[in-house]
Amino acid sequence: MRQFKNSFKNGVSNSLLVASMAIALSSCSSFSDIMDSTGKSLTSAGESIQSLTGNVQVVQVSDDTFDLVEKFHEPVTNFDSWSMRVKAKQVCDEGYIYQSRHAFRTGEFATNHAACAEGKSCGYALEWRIQCKKVPYEPFSLFGKT
Repeated sequence: MRQFKNSFKNGVSNSLLVASMAIALSSCSSFSDIMDSTGKSLTSAGESIQSLTGNVQVVQVSDDTFDLVEKFHEPVTNFDSWSMRVKAKQVCDEGYIYQSRHAFRTGEFATNHAACAEGKSCGYALEWRIQCKKVPYEPFSLFGKT
């Protein structure tokens, strides 16, 4: 039991040391630059992969408003899509805001992946309406949005 307590204390103190170092380093501008460039690299890699596989249709509604539509064959899990983000960035190079994001289909939505694998009709379309607007750049962070 004593050995467990000692190893637990050492583990906790090591974890606190690592966390303290990460917080201290995150305040350094060079570390922030490294994290920012890492985030840009990850985003760039994701965008290049998704731009090859995405099939996003764009319809211009007005001068600065666009509808983006992508079709999926799976249950709806969220209203986000990397390929739609890439296309939105291409359409609105200075940034954009969402006016609406929703999924639609005729009939019921599928509730699980097993039903889709069994041949049930699971297709739906994800639609975004975006408005081009200058949006300030937000740097990458491991700790989420600040």
